[in-house]
Amino acid sequence: MLQDLLQVKRKKWYDKNAVKREFKEGDLVLVLATGRGNKFGIQWMGPGTIQNKISETNYAVEIPGKRERSQIYHINMLKRYHKRPEAVNLVELEMWDATQIDNDLDFPFIETNPNIYDFQEITESSALSERLEPDQIDQLRQLLGKYSTSFSNEPGLTNLVTHDIQLINDKPVRSKPYRSSHRQNEILKTEVQRMLDLKIVEVGESDYTSPMILVGAPGKDPRPCVDYRRLNEVTRTEFFPLPNIEERVERVAGARYITVLDFAKGYWQIPLSENAQTLAAFCTSFGTYRPLRMSFGLKNAPYFFSRLMAELLGGCEEFAVPYLDDIAIFSETWEGHLKHLGRVLELIAKGKLTI
Repeated sequence: MLQDLLQVKRKKWYDKNAVKREFKEGDLVLVLATGRGNKFGIQWMGPGTIQNKISETNYAVEIPGKRERSQIYHINMLKRYHKRPEAVNLVELEMWDATQIDNDLDFPFIETNPNIYDFQEITESSALSERLEPDQIDQLRQLLGKYSTSFSNEPGLTNLVTHDIQLINDKPVRSKPYRSSHRQNEILKTEVQRMLDLKIVEVGESDYTSPMILVGAPGKDPRPCVDYRRLNEVTRTEFFPLPNIEERVERVAGARYITVLDFAKGYWQIPLSENAQTLAAFCTSFGTYRPLRMSFGLKNAPYFFSRLMAELLGGCEEFAVPYLDDIAIFSETWEGHLKHLGRVLELIAKGKLTI
């Protein structure tokens, strides 16, 4: 069961930037095919015209000058062709290249309204009625209800671990704000204000500044991120053993009962030290801010999160293992599982974390 859950989660991450593509009859496309002079080299040819749709992934394309005027191509070998306009009134268009920024720098979307604990939603989303008996579901309802305040979309603030940053030299890292359009600034202001409201960041000054920008992805709204690459270059690497994922999957896979808990914006539940707040400050065209929580993109963030998991689950290794920002609780009996799950929920509540 855990393997199925992990497979679903990996697929979700793999497909997070996927965009559904399709063409209509008459659309102009470029075709990735071998060239005439070199059969071992490939290049974009065309434009060709979509004749008809053969299946969900295959299209008949007519390319002028080809001996066989109409051939079938997979959609992955096609891309839309855009004609150059004859006249252009727009003189400037600013775009950010999302490929230049590491995916780990993304901030999560902030949800202004945290989830209210809803056991019915948990039951339906996890298909519990197909896996558990009615009396077991009732026992689970009572247990989760006892810790209902731990369920939220807003990040908690743990007292178990504090993220600090140590540098290899004392030379300040100062970066200027990236140039951004009026619309981009308005989006950034909105996101920063939400972080201010949640006390994720505060207004402040620092000799160390990293630029905040918006990064767009196909089919998604722009997301704010901080480019910490220059700061990471002078950050001393922290060493903490990261978990062996395959080994942990093997431990959990054979259990009869498995529950997976997902932390709400896990990184933001770890506070920054005063020193780290100064070093991780970020700048925009409308001000400078100091993060109060562990920021995405910081070099040692994964190690501090692993340290938090080790601190949180100390003594529970026989029935609970962390995986990324999840915790898997596994047991052989239902009575044992309720006991194990209750223990982990108790530790999460004491650690001031949310799931």
